[in-house]
Amino acid sequence: MPRFQKLLLPLLMTVALAACDQKPSREEQILAQLPLQDAYTHNIERMAELLGRTHPRLSQATIQDVLRKHLTVEDQRQDLFRLYSEKNFNDAEFASIVAATQDPAKARALEDTEDGKRLSEKLTALMRETARDVKVQALVEQRMQQVEDELNALDKAGS
Repeated sequence: MPRFQKLLLPLLMTVALAACDQKPSREEQILAQLPLQDAYTHNIERMAELLGRTHPRLSQATIQDVLRKHLTVEDQRQDLFRLYSEKNFNDAEFASIVAATQDPAKARALEDTEDGKRLSEKLTALMRETARDVKVQALVEQRMQQVEDELNALDKAGS
């Protein structure tokens, strides 16, 4: 039995070291390298501006609060995990996307290359495919209806 324990320790150490050397998952890379919170904040602000036109009596802060309640950062995170998954983009393509996201000069330079055009077309096609998905459409419609219902109720309460 002592011999078994002597062999087990090096094996466990090797497994532990191998686990440390593994590259981060695509989800971990997305969280670390893409500005998720900034994008979410921008989307909420932009949607609040648009909804402000149909609900002029409500403040932008109130509209943003309602949007955040029904359209969470976690929802956006899950959408990005699906979009930028390893199924859709290989490591090189994902690295190009990250570089373009982090540096506007790299984004402009990428637009002028065949690889950049192909990547842009691929990304656009995936986004269109997602937008055409019946389940996605139903979920978006449901959430936006919840937003509208709450904003209408707040509008009426303020009258």
